[in-house]
Amino acid sequence: MNFLIRFLFFFTVFFSLLSIISQEKNKYNFRSPIGIPILLSGNFGELRSNHFHTGLDIKTNGRINYRIYSVDTGFVSRINISKRGYGKAIYVDHPNGFTSVYAHLDHFPDKIEKILRNRQYELQTETLTYYLDSLNVRVSKGEIIAYSGNTGGSSGPHLHFEIRETKSEHPINPELFNFDIADSKPPIIKKLKLYSFFNFNSLDSYSEKDFLTIKKNQHYHLKYDSIIYIDGLSGFGLKSSDYYDNSSNRCGVYSIKMYIDKQLKYQLKFNEIDFETNRQTNIHKDYSAYQKLREKIHKMYIHPNNELQIYKKNIGNGLICLQDTLIHEIQIIVGDIKNNISKLKFYVKNKSITNCDNDFSFQHKQPTKVYSSDSLMLVIMDTNTLYDNSPIYPIIKQSIYTFNNPNVPLKRKFILSIKLAKNEQSYRNKLFVGELTKNGNIINKNADTSDDWISAEVNKFGRFKILTDTIPPKIKHVGNNFQKNKNQELVFKILELQSGVDQYNVFIDNKWVLSNFSPKNNRLKVTLDKYSNVFSGNHSCRVEVSDERKNKTILEFDFKVN
Repeated sequence: MNFLIRFLFFFTVFFSLLSIISQEKNKYNFRSPIGIPILLSGNFGELRSNHFHTGLDIKTNGRINYRIYSVDTGFVSRINISKRGYGKAIYVDHPNGFTSVYAHLDHFPDKIEKILRNRQYELQTETLTYYLDSLNVRVSKGEIIAYSGNTGGSSGPHLHFEIRETKSEHPINPELFNFDIADSKPPIIKKLKLYSFFNFNSLDSYSEKDFLTIKKNQHYHLKYDSIIYIDGLSGFGLKSSDYYDNSSNRCGVYSIKMYIDKQLKYQLKFNEIDFETNRQTNIHKDYSAYQKLREKIHKMYIHPNNELQIYKKNIGNGLICLQDTLIHEIQIIVGDIKNNISKLKFYVKNKSITNCDNDFSFQHKQPTKVYSSDSLMLVIMDTNTLYDNSPIYPIIKQSIYTFNNPNVPLKRKFILSIKLAKNEQSYRNKLFVGELTKNGNIINKNADTSDDWISAEVNKFGRFKILTDTIPPKIKHVGNNFQKNKNQELVFKILELQSGVDQYNVFIDNKWVLSNFSPKNNRLKVTLDKYSNVFSGNHSCRVEVSDERKNKTILEFDFKVN
């Protein structure tokens, strides 16, 4: 009888706890932002170039114009229109303290579109960030607030969806809010990487070795090695990815744990990201492997100057320094948010006993100014530009300014200044600093000139050159722009091969009208809709396009609207 009472008590408590946990997970009760099953091409925390992904990329079957719904009641707090990045995006603040974000949109329903267009015509600009009052546009749960698109930095039609804490603006993993996303597949572990450090007081000098994995009996093992021999201070990296049901897209993992002799020594979990430190993904991942091969490898040790809050730091920094020559067990557990896990177990052994100090709290001190040997290049940095005490190597050869290894990550941007030659000073307003990429492209760094120097803000090491842009953009008609019907588009192709398109304006009958420019295909479009106030009859059109160096082209023509 006592056993039965105890069993019933345990049963009741157990399921009460389950109920509480379930209620906590579902208390926000957000609906899906889209009316089709959620299939992901990218997830929260996924390693990207210079950042962790801060939301979910929801597939739209390669099409645009799917209805996008507000996940809960609230008000539109912001509309952002950009040529790059999020493209067209809308932000909705909810009473529960969260903000939902919807990006890469095509257009909005009339009540939102009207407010946006009025603001664009007021400021005479396509791109803007428009903060709205809480009373301007209130929305209900399930109300259509936008239509999906492919604007901004999107590489294909999809919806980028975020949930942020309204007060801090920190993105929160949307999968924590129990959206219906099918995932029964455990993560895949592809490769283990060993880093052997040469200097106990720095982590910027090391050798590395790869170990392939193989899956046996539902768990992963090293393919060729049963024991990894280490020598002194070491760390590991992991190449791992995750896949969702009904999707072939490779996504990021949610959590990683590393145990040494069954004691937890490293843990990360992608629940929340701070935009202020998001760039520090470059010190979290194997930056060199990403730059060279686009390999996405999580380093399972924490650099002393890594400020990310994705780790459980009170259990250690993940660095390994064995004080004996015994065999030690290491187990790595990789999980997704649906608790599907994969395990990798292997063994390590010191080659010899090494005395190493595992207290890596060093703070590097970087000079605030570094000159090249001939004083033709000036690099201005503060003490937080670099993660380590990496030396600066400026090289000037054939008018190309190179410094440092491009595989060294930067913590923040710095100023690159280059001395102008005497013959360059007379046309300084046509000069710009271009970054020379591996594939031969040129990225304009938007330089400023002052006295005898040209300066640009730079976000990574590499090769740079002073370039000249005196050639204005070219404007070409696409299709028949001379005969149009209502709601059709005037379409132009902009050819600008140097510093890049800066400003564009279209005037019809000498009145400014909204135009949309896409850098992805270099198309400039004007929709002859009700907002443009272009009615049937004959009209004049003037298109003005200027590049970053203020070279300007004007195209004028007449057209008729039927």
